[in-house]
Amino acid sequence: MNIHIALTGEPVFSFLGINFTNTFVISIFITIFMITFFLFAFRKREIVPGKMQNFFEFILETVFSIFDGMTGDSKKTEEIFPLAATLFVFILLNNLLEVIPGLGVFPFLRSPSSDLHFTLALAIFSMMFIHFTAIKKLGGVEYLKKYIKLESPIMAFVGILEVLGEITRTMSLGIRLFGNLFAGEILLMIVSFMIPYIVPLPFLGLEIFVGFIQALVFSSLITVFYVTTTAEEH
Repeated sequence: MNIHIALTGEPVFSFLGINFTNTFVISIFITIFMITFFLFAFRKREIVPGKMQNFFEFILETVFSIFDGMTGDSKKTEEIFPLAATLFVFILLNNLLEVIPGLGVFPFLRSPSSDLHFTLALAIFSMMFIHFTAIKKLGGVEYLKKYIKLESPIMAFVGILEVLGEITRTMSLGIRLFGNLFAGEILLMIVSFMIPYIVPLPFLGLEIFVGFIQALVFSSLITVFYVTTTAEEH
């Protein structure tokens, strides 16, 4: 049995000159599953919710409360909640793929969260959304004041540091998620290969916990970054 380790996904087929990697294909299936699942769950919303609707409303309200505690402003929470909640569920589902038997053995079976391209793409998209929203809320001039400071040479240098901080913040978002899930994937593959069946079970439980925490951390940081980026400059 061969254990395959790579930092990024591998092409499984090409269409119109575009290479579709294993992680990209799986992420598409996860997206379709999420859309179908939530459409089914809320297809008949009622004032007096049934068991299914009540269950999903409880989950959304719990997640909303967590993010609301971070922002301290219900209005800002409502603005960022659609993105943060979607990222949380999407990343969590991708993370949980790591516990599927056969991971790393079959080339087509790999968690997208262990693909550096996938995690960086999520981070870049999320931060672009935050900055685009900040420009809409604050206006172009007010937004640029955060990064272009001409009051003095020291403040100009501070502005440059702010720009560099945004770049490193984006990179760290993607690399943090990738590093934790990639390390967990390798650990599960090695343990399952060397000592199969009973011994890997505690590691599977640990990986599920780590997958949940990393999804929560990513979405929480996006929420915090949104609050700081859309705040007016004083």
